[in-house]
Amino acid sequence: LIYQIFADKGVESEVLSGYGRVVRVGHEAEDTNNSEPVRADARNCPLTSGADLAVLHPPCTRWSEMTSISGDRDDHPDLISEARELGEELADHYIIENVPRAPLQDPVILDGKMFGLPIKVERAFETSFPVEQPNRYASLLTETETSPYFYSDRSREWWAAAKGYPDRYPKQHMAKNTIPAPYIRYLLREWMTKARDAVGGADYASH
Repeated sequence: LIYQIFADKGVESEVLSGYGRVVRVGHEAEDTNNSEPVRADARNCPLTSGADLAVLHPPCTRWSEMTSISGDRDDHPDLISEARELGEELADHYIIENVPRAPLQDPVILDGKMFGLPIKVERAFETSFPVEQPNRYASLLTETETSPYFYSDRSREWWAAAKGYPDRYPKQHMAKNTIPAPYIRYLLREWMTKARDAVGGADYASH
């Protein structure tokens, strides 16, 4: 059982659902894929404990570079610690996703160059299990998209293909909010092979 929390569209559940039943919580959670949407405030999460893994996406606006340029960070909530508490309460293990500037504990940083993608999309992940930090390689591609903004000249289909998902999701969400599928698969492989070695962890090697 996998919980995905702070996830209205839950594009990442396209990958997560290949590893088990996914229940997804968001203010405006949509029925978009094989996950089970629950409309609720994640800060008052209606889920019960007992999941194998919780994947949490607390808002990153407070830590975004664009917010620091054009607005006041203090106008946006810091829900990292609340997300950590939810992960610890609801599941055997957790993954918290955010921007690298966010106050995560010992995060692993992933970007597109590590996976041969034509996009940068640098994201940070705090995990309750050990994750090896991949090496940073110079991109072999002649053109790498560094801007995630939906008003670029890239199409919805391009963003879907670059991030590894079906193209039925909105372009803006695919460009700005969706975590590339290879990142999710990498973290899940680490979870399945290493979580059993963490304190109190179960053996997921046969999953």
